[in-house]
Amino acid sequence: MGRMEFRGPLRLVGARVVVRSYAPEDADELFRASRDPRVGQFLLHPPGADRPEFDRFVAMLLERQATGSELLFTTTLASSGRPIGMTRYIEIDRDAASVEVGGTWLDPRFWESPVNTESKLLLLRHAFEDEGVHRVWLRTDLRNERSQRAIARLGATREAVLREHLLLPSGHFRSSVYFGILEDEWPAVRDRLTTKLARPWNPPGGADA
Repeated sequence: MGRMEFRGPLRLVGARVVVRSYAPEDADELFRASRDPRVGQFLLHPPGADRPEFDRFVAMLLERQATGSELLFTTTLASSGRPIGMTRYIEIDRDAASVEVGGTWLDPRFWESPVNTESKLLLLRHAFEDEGVHRVWLRTDLRNERSQRAIARLGATREAVLREHLLLPSGHFRSSVYFGILEDEWPAVRDRLTTKLARPWNPPGGADA
């Protein structure tokens, strides 16, 4: 306890992906990666329908980062450095030694691939082993069954459903599913993810350019 800093810039390097602090030069590639309408379907803060909205989205996240409560990352392919998505540390609570890993989106070509698994492994490893957190939590929209399955595959424990607690711009009340990983659960989660990532993987055609 007491070691938590969560200060950038950070660069978390894996075999397939590098999760690093966001840089302004990432914006063009990230905007292109976010164009599929499925990307923002269940996000509390979607990237936006056009470039001005995307730029406002990034500016909002950078403002939150400036307060010290969040850290914004670009997810890139290790082989090419190409940006393919974003993720964040959110709700950094230094007193409670707790942090949320969330706000994650990827180019849909990389959904249900080792990219998400490895990026989560990198973020969890940094949180538990470098920052000394006691608890990492994750949440997703109750309607987003794909995301719930992905979080469960990480080894996180489903803890609760907070019912209709957020009113979205669409007028829909969102219910959120909460998952958690505790410090003493981390070694088993780490070993599970490391084993999953040992399997061979070829990126989708043209996606590694």
